Amino acid sequence: MGPHQADQAPKQSRKRKASTTLTRPTPQHLAVPVPPRAMSNGIPPHYAYLLDHWSTTLASFITMAPTAQNPFHTCITPMIAHSPSLRSAVCSMAAHHLGILRADPSLLNSATRHQIDAVSSLRNTIGTENPLVSLAIIMILQITDRLFTTNSGVNHLKGARVVIERAGPRTWNCDVGVFLLSLCCYHDAVVSVAGRTPPILGLGDNVSYLERLEPMQGLKILWAIIGQISSMGSQEEGLLDNQGTAIEHNLRDLDIYVSHEGDAAHTFHAYKEAAYIYLHRVWHNVGSPHPATLKHARDCLRHLFQVPVSSPLVSVHPWPFWTAACETIDSKLRGLVRDRLKAMYELRHLPSLKRLEQDIEDIWKIKDEERTVTGIDRVDCVQAILAIRNRGADLV
Repeated sequence: MGPHQADQAPKQSRKRKASTTLTRPTPQHLAVPVPPRAMSNGIPPHYAYLLDHWSTTLASFITMAPTAQNPFHTCITPMIAHSPSLRSAVCSMAAHHLGILRADPSLLNSATRHQIDAVSSLRNTIGTENPLVSLAIIMILQITDRLFTTNSGVNHLKGARVVIERAGPRTWNCDVGVFLLSLCCYHDAVVSVAGRTPPILGLGDNVSYLERLEPMQGLKILWAIIGQISSMGSQEEGLLDNQGTAIEHNLRDLDIYVSHEGDAAHTFHAYKEAAYIYLHRVWHNVGSPHPATLKHARDCLRHLFQVPVSSPLVSVHPWPFWTAACETIDSKLRGLVRDRLKAMYELRHLPSLKRLEQDIEDIWKIKDEERTVTGIDRVDCVQAILAIRNRGADLV
């Protein structure tokens, strides 16, 4: 699930504003066949219904921003009227989600048709289309793949790299461009973990360390660090210790600059604790029941549980949640993990959350058996899912 433009994020406070609360669509809402607002804009009924679901519901489930600051509305939605390909991409995502909510196979078929239309149109126009629009289409397709399907066979981030490099840096020096690059940075980092491969885009490599960090700016740095950890697997052994030591030092430095108050801060610290777990798994192949790993896992989950399940920030919780949950051996914590995952799915109804739940259960079984037989745990969770599922773990 994608992030919002980090620089636009409001500061979190102890007092929670009503705008951060998301509600599940009601059956009455879903039953509206043709939204009058969309029809008044001259959009065909079928598209209008799907775009209304995007505007009223779905865009709120894939952003980190409260409704008033949601960049999917401010940056992506205005482009839809000018790009049939973007409209098809958004409609594909909306049809996927509505198909699940309504248990309607015809909507899932519609989602596939819209996706085919979006990809076909993009291929025909990518050389002449505004790069901002092209990258928006690619990232909507990327998000749809990660949330609703896993085997499309298309590596959208490779297409994103082509668009970014062709356009040049000046193109992205605007609000829409910054948001899209932030979205790319997030997906690049998480996909690198799921595949145990270096980032494709590497957009976070030059993120500077700030003397005073807001939590959301810190998240951008952590996405870059996650990508750096993923790259360690392809490094020569002589360089591995230097890289690992440098990353560990950076993680310690980050800890002193970000407060521990507010949903954004809890999300930041959860990512930081998960990054420690990931680093030491890649660097030393160390995980639970090592005391340090268990502590990082407990602390990570504690921070995640502090964030209400209705918070938009939960859209980027799957990776730290997965990383900490898989290393958890405490039965009470595992029960809380199950409850949290069920609550996340009940609110959002995203298939990736169901797959995440099953993946964690399977990893617990594998790791428990390993400890019973050998007394230690050398199970790399991501590699285990690659082996048994023939896909990466669902971390978006």
